[in-house]
Amino acid sequence: MAVRFSALANPTVIVVALVYGVLLRIASAAGLFGILLMVLVTLSLWRFGYSVLRHVAAGWGHFPPPGIETMNPFGEFAVIFHSLFFSSLLLLLATTPFVDDWLRWPLLVAVLAVFPASAAVMAMTRNLGAALSPMSIGTVVRELGPDYTKLLGISVALAALMALSGWLAQVSWVLGVLGDGLAVWTVLALFLATGAALRAHRADFDLLEGVDDADVRNERERRGGWQKTLDRAYASVRSGLPAQAYRTIKELLASEGDNLEVYQWTFNGMLEWDDPTHAALLGERFAAKLWDAGRKVDALELVQRCRKLSPRFAIPAERAAELAAYARSIGRHRLADDLVAVAPP
Repeated sequence: MAVRFSALANPTVIVVALVYGVLLRIASAAGLFGILLMVLVTLSLWRFGYSVLRHVAAGWGHFPPPGIETMNPFGEFAVIFHSLFFSSLLLLLATTPFVDDWLRWPLLVAVLAVFPASAAVMAMTRNLGAALSPMSIGTVVRELGPDYTKLLGISVALAALMALSGWLAQVSWVLGVLGDGLAVWTVLALFLATGAALRAHRADFDLLEGVDDADVRNERERRGGWQKTLDRAYASVRSGLPAQAYRTIKELLASEGDNLEVYQWTFNGMLEWDDPTHAALLGERFAAKLWDAGRKVDALELVQRCRKLSPRFAIPAERAAELAAYARSIGRHRLADDLVAVAPP
């Protein structure tokens, strides 16, 4: 499972835990006003937890901290009820005298065991009925398989830290701040771990279909940047400044490490210009990259295509000789003759 301890050390979560730890410590000593502050902080913590799970499942390494609107006592009732339901159930099972100890602990373990799966459904769907459905919970547990067991192991470790935080809160006010911060972090860390588990299994079930996948988003933004650069190059060509356009294209290629992906994308984009012969000017460098990468057939086809695009297309004689020799070795003699003709005298 791709739940590394580094994922649990998310800087946003750590800062939020420290700030909320201070707020909770102030609330514990502020009387009636403190009760109100504690309620608002708890509401924000619950809402932020599900947001953390959703962001991590979507591949976000960095996400915004909770805003003031998360303390609004109204709105997102499904998320609030889900948190309140599990919190109240755990408190009831832990404190009620009407449940014998032989039954109390199995019930507590059962509730704690289903919470990560239920929280995953709640965060992804915002549907309370689905989050409490045994079928939905069972689907998450089944699809995560052994990784769900690992997630429960992380939950046990976090529960131990939660117990430590309670002890710190009783020692002194200063240690109480650290204890409250640690308690908040353990709650958010469970959401972090659950989100990371979903992320690792995103291809296994349909729970993440509605989530904006970070990889897709980043790739879309990356291609958008390429398009803006290519548009600038095209504007230079239309303004009668082809040399400036070629410099812009070279900068684009260099910014991506001259990889074959950006060469192919740029070549295809230049083919859509009013005058596609400009694409042939990229052909010599692109063909050399293909050849050096071992894609010799693709290099041959590209040179032949560029020659058809522009009668001015030419490649160095040494490179043309290499290509021609390879073309003859695979029985493409006519193409070999064309390649010799492409080479400058």
